[in-house]
Parts: sequence; C-alpha cells; structure tokens
Amino acid sequence: MAANMSEDIVGIQTFVDPSIPGFSATIKQRYSDFIVNEVDGDNQTVHLTNYDLPQPDPESIKVRDQRIQEKEEKAQANKEMSDEDKLAELAVVLENDEETMAQVKKMLDSYGNDVEFVNLKPQEDKAKRTAIHAVVKERFAGRMVSETAEGTMRLRMFKKKDTFDRRGKSKTDTWTDLGGEFCRFCLFKENRETMEALNHITATLRVPGKVFSIAGTKDRRGVTSQWVTAHKVKAERLVGLNKNLHNMRIGNFSYVTKGLKLGDLNGNRFKITLRNVTVDSEETLTQAMTSLRDKGFINYFGMQRFGTGSVGTHQIGRAILRGEWSEAVDLIMKPRVGERADAEKARVHWDQNRDPQEALKMFPRMWVAETQILWSYKKAGHQKNHFEALGNIPRNLRMMYVHAYQSYVWNHMVTERIRMYGCDKAVVGDLVSDDKEALEVASSSTGGEEGSEKGPNFIRAKVLTAEDVDQYTIYDVVLPVPGFDIIYPTHAIGDKYKELMAKDNLDPYQMRRGNKEYSLPGSYRCIMSKPENVEWEILKYDDVDNPLTLTDLDLLNGTAKPVGVEGGKYLALVLNLTLKSSQYATMAIREVCKQDTSAAFQSTLNAGEEEGNNNSSNSSAPSTDSSRPASGAATPTRTGTPIAIPTNSAKRDIGQVDGTEPAPDAKQSRA
Repeated sequence: MAANMSEDIVGIQTFVDPSIPGFSATIKQRYSDFIVNEVDGDNQTVHLTNYDLPQPDPESIKVRDQRIQEKEEKAQANKEMSDEDKLAELAVVLENDEETMAQVKKMLDSYGNDVEFVNLKPQEDKAKRTAIHAVVKERFAGRMVSETAEGTMRLRMFKKKDTFDRRGKSKTDTWTDLGGEFCRFCLFKENRETMEALNHITATLRVPGKVFSIAGTKDRRGVTSQWVTAHKVKAERLVGLNKNLHNMRIGNFSYVTKGLKLGDLNGNRFKITLRNVTVDSEETLTQAMTSLRDKGFINYFGMQRFGTGSVGTHQIGRAILRGEWSEAVDLIMKPRVGERADAEKARVHWDQNRDPQEALKMFPRMWVAETQILWSYKKAGHQKNHFEALGNIPRNLRMMYVHAYQSYVWNHMVTERIRMYGCDKAVVGDLVSDDKEALEVASSSTGGEEGSEKGPNFIRAKVLTAEDVDQYTIYDVVLPVPGFDIIYPTHAIGDKYKELMAKDNLDPYQMRRGNKEYSLPGSYRCIMSKPENVEWEILKYDDVDNPLTLTDLDLLNGTAKPVGVEGGKYLALVLNLTLKSSQYATMAIREVCKQDTSAAFQSTLNAGEEEGNNNSSNSSAPSTDSSRPASGAATPTRTGTPIAIPTNSAKRDIGQVDGTEPAPDAKQSRA
C-alpha cells in the first residue's frame, strides 16, 4: 500500500533562500497555537471585542426621523386630497382607460360587493407597472391594493391581512430603522469546524441554514474569528446563545444592508506558535523571519489541496480528465494508509466483496464521495455506469479533484521555474497580469467557471519581452493553471508543462472535454507571495501545556499576556503575518522552517511530543492530525536536495542554545 502524500510528490520541492538553515518545530501542538482573524472586504481585521447590542448611530436616527416626517407629511397631503383628484391621478398612470376606471370606481363605491377586483390590461413596461403600484399605495392606502395574480396585474379592495406578511408578522420598517435586514456578528470558535458551529446556532435558533452566510470557512484546528451575517435575526436572539455555546462565542453585533457572499474577504491575519523549536541558534530564526518579511515565500498550493491519505485528490482528478471513470471510482474507494478504523474496515469490505448495500452501512456518513458512489450502484442494481456514479458526487467535491490536478501541475512548474531562473527577478518569456484583483480571486478558486471562456474572474496575461521585462518584479510573475483559455510561458517552462502532463497522457493545449463540466478554462497564479505586517517573537518556556499567545476571548476576559521564562527549557517562535485568501499559511511556515508540512510528517513530530509529554506531569494537547504516521514519511527537500536536520553534533542541540533543551522525547526531522 502506498505511503501518504508528501510535499515532494505534489511538487513542493524548493525554497526562496536555501542558504538559511532549517530547523525542527511542532506546528499546532495545541489548537490555540494557530490563531486566525479574518481580514474583511474593507481591509479590517475581525476581532471579538464585545457582546454589546448594536445602538443606532446619530446619522441613522436622523435619517429615520426624516423618513417618518416625510411619511407623515405625505399622509396628511393625501388626506386633504379629494377622491376625484386621486382617481384622476390613477387614470393618468392607467393611460385614461375609461372602461377600467369605471370598474375601479364601482368597486370602491360598493366596497367590493359589486366588483371584487379589476384586472388591468397587460403592461410590458416595468416602469409603468411600478408607477401604478406607487399611486395605489400612496393615494389609496387602507382602501385598495395592487397585486399580481396568475401573471395578471389587478386592483382589489384592501383587507386587514394586507398589513401582515406571509408569517403573520406586521409589515413595518423595523429592519430599515435598525440599519439593515442583516445582523452581522463575529463568530469566535476554538477547535471547531465553521459549518459545525453555524449548524449548532441554526439548530438552537430553529431557523433555516440559509439564514446565515459567511465569506469563507476557517480551519477546525485553530482559534478563529470571522464575520457572519444572519438575515432578519435580531441581535437580542443571538447574544442570548452565548451562555450555552461550547468552544465558541458571538459578539460585535451590527445591522447591515447586505449579507456576506463567499469570497467577501481580503485575507486572514495569522498568529502562529511554533513550539519545541530545535535550531542551531536564535540568529537563524531571525534570519528566516527577515527573509520571509523581505522576500516572501513560494506561492505553492498547500498540502490541504491534495489530501492526507495515500491516494491524492490530484490522482483522482487525473483519471477524470483522462475520461477513465472506472479508475477514478477505484481510486476514491480503494483502501489507504492512515485512515480511521471504521472507514478502513468499510474500504476493505468493499474491495473484497463489492457489496454496495453492506458497504453503505459501514462507511461513516461524512465520507460523502464514497457513500454517493455506493448509493448510485445500489440504486442502479449494477456497477457498470461509473460515470453516473461519479456524477452522483456533489459537484463542488467532484471539481475539487480536477482542481487538485491543476494545482499538482502548477506546483511542479513553479519549482522548475525557480530552479531554472531563480526567484529574484522576472525574465524574458515569463507571464504577468496587470489585473491584480481578478488574479487574486481566480487563483484562489483554481480556474474560474468551468466550461466558460469568459467566467466571472476572467483575466488575461502577457509574455514579457526584452523591452518591458524591467518594468516588472518577481511578484508580478504568474504561471498558468492548465486550461483551454490561457497562454503558456515562451521560455523553457512552456515545454515543461507538456513534458510533465505527457507522462499522465494529457496535453496542456487540449483541455476541452466532451463533458463541459470537466472542460477547464484555466487561470493564473503569482509564483511568489510576500506576507504583510510580519512580526515575530522568540520565547523560552518550561510548561509544555501553557498557552504562549492570547486569543480574542482571552483579551476580552482580561487574561494577562503570557511571558517567556528566562532560561526556559524549550524554545518557541511566535509569528504574526497577514496573507491574501489565495495564499497558504503552511507554505509560509515551510519557508521559515525548511520542514515538511504534510500531515504524515507533522504527525510524527506531534506523536513524539505527545508521547514525551504523557511521561511528564502534564498531558499534551491532541495532535494536529488524526492520521497515523506513515512509514517512511518523506523528508523535506531544498531545491531537490534533502534538508539535513541531523541530531548529531553537526547541528547543535537546542540545549546548547542559551540554556534551552528539547521538549520530552520530541522527534526530530530526519535527514
């Protein structure tokens, strides 16, 4: 059985500055070591700072009072207006249709007894329909209403129920007075999935899930703060939930006129604590962080893109793009290394028996792709139509597979680009795009709208020539995510795309498919990223269980800031940085540590940390990934060469750095 995914397999193979020594560190030993605060569309970092109910600002109150006054003045003017004048005004918008007006007058005079309603002549002009509604609402309020029934606009007598909406609630301007129909709040959560947290709130309030919207999901293993909008839910209902919420809080309430949409953010602010640092000197840490601040990191797609098991999502995507539907299904269903026991048992049963009904009972429900394939086979009564079985998987999950293959190719190509031309400057034959905003959105979604040559994030790139190459920097250079609507570099990297994809029996210039869904237009992604507002702190500590940073909730509760212990046994590096939404924090950490970020490798570090701490007086926080460590986990590489992080005298033990020592039994990176 193959080993779990490693960085080398998916093309993550080089660094910006290989001359800076690497070091060993544990990522996410505690979930509070990974703090993420959303940066919203206004470029403001989202924090939980209070539980106060929103108060209308003076300007909102002024606008509301003006609106009320205008409404009262209009009502008084309407009261003083004669019925003849009102009917004359209605006749004008009805284009002086005498027959219709006679019917309207008869209905009004008989209070609807002689004529129940009056159908109006078809009106194609939307502006004229709006004018009719406005006159009826303003001049005949409480007497007559206009409505559309069965596609026909009509007038009828007013009824008491017209003052209530479909839920029986009064139609008022309450939401306008508050500031908008959406209550925006900060969702603070610890070690919980975003959707899990929202589902809990939804169930508690007993409202539909569509009431809530977010700009993006956040990591489970971490402490995160982000905006959420709730449609027509009062802040009073929301704030009351806090007393019963577990590992989450909501606050910073306000009312806004628009709900959030996916992508309505500029990025995230990270506060990351690397524990159990084993390094030759603190000067190396300073060098690494200075390089990250000044030069940035290679903008690889992180390991999250490819999964943690022995079957990579890109392998499934490759089979789909080749039209090998049976192979794609087999890859999704096959047994793999490092999976939870019940899923492993279900896979083995399927592999040996091919019984969809029994396998369905065994697979955990959260294994969506697998259960949907089995359900399709069970419904069909046979296992012959693999294309249909794949089509039963939710579209976003299916597209994740093909996007992963695009990311796999891109990662390998950026490694080749930096090996051949370095990462200091743009060169002739490189590609650049001047549409930075569209580029940011497109690179985070990997390819825009499938099958569309002019998707919502459609951008163009150009080839640099000797005449304009000096006008651009390395941070302007992009590489294409393979597709049918992009161009390729004109230097050697263009041929590298063909060489790599030819090994997979694919052609970068033939990305259209008979199935439109799998026809990928492609996109572009910057090869380098430079984080913003980079700060760092080096701390020594004794207690492996103590937090080394403060969360929003800690600050709100007035918790004292953790301080380092002079002469402490262990060393930690706390880094703060802001990244755009398409950039991976793990890739920034990788550049600093020169250490593999794959789940398999990290679990070996955390497993060692946990084992050692269980032998001490304090127990460790759970490891960062539930997967079992793979045998022979890949070693991190520097420009294709193994990174040497030995445990012998060639690299001083951390105990030789200012009196510190490793955490108990912590496993080191292996050379």
